[in-house]
Amino acid sequence: MKDFISKNWLICTIIFGVILFSGWTWFQQHPKQEANNFVKLNDTQEIDTSIAAKQESSMSNQQFVDVKGEVKHPDIYEISGEERVKEVIALAGGFTDEADTSAVNLAQKVTDEMVIIVPEIGSSSNNNTAEPEGETTSPLRINQATIEELQTLPGIGAVKAEAIHQYKQENGPFQRLEDLQSITGIGSKTVEKLEPYIQVP
Repeated sequence: MKDFISKNWLICTIIFGVILFSGWTWFQQHPKQEANNFVKLNDTQEIDTSIAAKQESSMSNQQFVDVKGEVKHPDIYEISGEERVKEVIALAGGFTDEADTSAVNLAQKVTDEMVIIVPEIGSSSNNNTAEPEGETTSPLRINQATIEELQTLPGIGAVKAEAIHQYKQENGPFQRLEDLQSITGIGSKTVEKLEPYIQVP
């Protein structure tokens, strides 16, 4: 073995040098690769944290308003907080034909969790005010009432008054108070509210 090394010392030296160089190169590259992986991992974590923070901020800034009553699409709508009632009514499809637009402040600024209720024509407080003491009003005979007289009843606007009048023409006089529920838009609660004000038959 010693004779082989002594005779081939140059070759052995070259082989040993190659091994040392390869080892040194590997040790130089390996830490850099780990460092690069660490940097990439940190970048990914920072991106995920940034996305989560943006989503949380977006959710905390969400504002909603509840639109009810005489609009075409009553629902809960998301707002930015800068809208006016007029813009939110537009989001809900606009007013119905029976909406009492005079009872709504379209210029009012909308706030989070606000409830906008659009009343029906004839259902505002003006038609439900208490009568002065000492005065009495006889119940309206609904089968003889005109369209104009029907509109004086609480909760009955022009559209419903016309529907009541048309029902009488097509089906004859009302026989019971509950017959009013056959008309679209008039339910049991409306009939209950009308009971003190009308006479049937």
